[in-house]
Amino acid sequence: MIDLGTQPGVPTLPAVTLSLDEMDYLVDTLALDVLPVVLDATPRYDTYDARDAAFRGAAGTLAARDLLPGGGVHPELADRLRVLARPLWEIALRWYVDGSISRLCVSQGEALSVLALRAGDTYVVQDAGTDIFAPVIGALGAVEPMNVGVVNAPTASLGEAFDQGGDGKSLAAALAALGVPAVDATVLGNAMAGCTTYAEIVGIVYGDGQYDPVGGPVTVFDTGAGRIVGTSSVSAHGVAWSSLSAGTPQRLRQALESLADRLR
Repeated sequence: MIDLGTQPGVPTLPAVTLSLDEMDYLVDTLALDVLPVVLDATPRYDTYDARDAAFRGAAGTLAARDLLPGGGVHPELADRLRVLARPLWEIALRWYVDGSISRLCVSQGEALSVLALRAGDTYVVQDAGTDIFAPVIGALGAVEPMNVGVVNAPTASLGEAFDQGGDGKSLAAALAALGVPAVDATVLGNAMAGCTTYAEIVGIVYGDGQYDPVGGPVTVFDTGAGRIVGTSSVSAHGVAWSSLSAGTPQRLRQALESLADRLR
């Protein structure tokens, strides 16, 4: 027997690219009240006439791509969007590159994991696959890890050091004052002072109409000296601590797995 790939649980719909109007139309048609905050899906029309005109255009382009079979939303696309609107939990990524922001989330449903990306005025919605961390790692790309030791410090103190501004020398001095070895403080200070490419990755648990971010976000900094991965935790005494380490692929995956463990 020829396997057509239609057995239960195997997606037959490939990744779907949607315009802003197409996404708005689908959300309205499926009566979804919300999409993940990270996707920044907000109302864009001041009048019903403008919205209705946009929706008519969106319906036409969706139908032309066979995404409205029989006038209804393609079942697999509808399932994906419903998971986005009401997941069990979600991993959300904001990826900043020289001031521009790309957005991604992996939403976990009862029987389906969905990957949604937004860059500019375009969304991509697809099945996330069995390895839910691969899309996040893939979105960040491959960058050589920074040659630096592990830095551990209270989150508040480390935040103050980075927020003070200034050049690499002053940041290195602030890090050294927190107990970071001089060599690592110099490398880290010089690299972070000019860093404009970084990611914030958070986990969110949903339930009873609420959503609650869990502690311990993951941060990724791509500097001229290599990649750094940051994680955080809370001590037994209630003090938040942050850790910065060389951003190897293994360390990034480990950080994401730890984040997901707190969501389940």
